[in-house]
Amino acid sequence: MKEATSPPTHPPYERLFMRVSFAWVVLVSTPAAVDVRSLPAPNGLARLIDLTFLTDPQLLSVLHTVLLIALGLYIVRILCWLALPVALLINVGINTVINSQGAIHHAMQIVSLALLAQTAAHFYGLWLGCRAPRSEVSLEEREISWAQQAVAAAYFVAGLTKLIATHGAWIFRARFMGVQIFKTAYQEYYNQLDPAGLDRQVAIAQFAAGHGPLIALIAGLGLGLELLAPVMLLGRKWGLLLGCAFVAFHLSISSVMQLSFVFHQLLVLIFIVSPIYWIVQLGKGGAHLVRRVTSP
Repeated sequence: MKEATSPPTHPPYERLFMRVSFAWVVLVSTPAAVDVRSLPAPNGLARLIDLTFLTDPQLLSVLHTVLLIALGLYIVRILCWLALPVALLINVGINTVINSQGAIHHAMQIVSLALLAQTAAHFYGLWLGCRAPRSEVSLEEREISWAQQAVAAAYFVAGLTKLIATHGAWIFRARFMGVQIFKTAYQEYYNQLDPAGLDRQVAIAQFAAGHGPLIALIAGLGLGLELLAPVMLLGRKWGLLLGCAFVAFHLSISSVMQLSFVFHQLLVLIFIVSPIYWIVQLGKGGAHLVRRVTSP
């Protein structure tokens, strides 16, 4: 992991925006209750530790309160050495229970990954602080930097996995995406027993099945975007450009395949695009323009 730069690259208002936004994402991605009583297919951490105790409703209620307190401490930057690992353990533990029911959902894993990155960055910073004094700002800058790298790595690894798992034939196989769209459409229908939108999804699947080369081209663009994810770390302008491209790509995939990956989009917006920064810059630019126009 690269070192956070000095002087700080993120102004105080932006760091506060990131903390509040990320705390909210962690909270909404950590269920306050789970409607299960066992772990029939232990996954991840559950293979090492019996997490059945996390199905207790009363304990989950207590943990939800503890999580709220931990995230509050994280926002105000008090006792982060305690708040970050506590939030991480609760988030990972409860989501592991959900992923131990026989079907793995990876929509929220990027949140745990970013939380893990910030926790590791904080303790690494504390370790460096034992060797040389470090300011609280430089510590938080490192946490932001590592979270950004975690988000970029999640996309880059996804692209590499597609190539490795298909032996380089991902784009060729993407021609048959219509079959996956059919599957997703009917899976959603049988989950909800609601025919709303089913005809539209079937029509999209039929279109995809009949336009294989076009679908392969779109899939190739998506794969290329994933492999370019590390470029987002080269600077704010690259982050803005590629970050917005990722959000746009997710929105298009969501409209076609009902795969929204909301938490991926949120973390890209929070740590990569950082809209609050650009809003402030536009405001400053507008104010400067007004001063130039009105100056004698």
